Amino acid sequence: MIAWIRFLLTAVFVLAGLAVCCIGVYGVYRFNYAANRMHASALNDTLGIGLCLVGFAISAPDAFTAVKILLVVVFYYLSAPVASHLLCRLEIETNEQRDAYMNVHEWTLAQERAAAQAGAPVQEEAPEPAACADEDGAQAAQEEEPGQDAPADETEEAKRP
Repeated sequence: MIAWIRFLLTAVFVLAGLAVCCIGVYGVYRFNYAANRMHASALNDTLGIGLCLVGFAISAPDAFTAVKILLVVVFYYLSAPVASHLLCRLEIETNEQRDAYMNVHEWTLAQERAAAQAGAPVQEEAPEPAACADEDGAQAAQEEEPGQDAPADETEEAKRP
């Protein structure tokens, strides 16, 4: 009876893993942009192969073999998303036609400082900092305090009739 339960659990996990792998292969074939393809292939690595290996660990003849297979699953879960992220980031930074595929919001140094001080994530659609001329006549970005929408002088002038 236990052998049948192990067999059924193994079959369920392996078939689920194969289904996820088939969907991932279709995604790699179907998507046009490299970042989308990377997402589909990462799905194969982590979920599809992970489910298959868990199924194989259930049907392993001894506990030592099952532990080794489960350690491979843990290694996949730790390494595959990191590798996919790094490859996708490389594609985004080196692709010259990326504007045709996606909107990339460039973070400014002022936004990173404000987020680090506030302890909150940077807003996606932050307003552009106001530009002012410095002593050399070059344009420099004016940094605003976090949480303020406008400088204090402008808000006081708006209140006056």
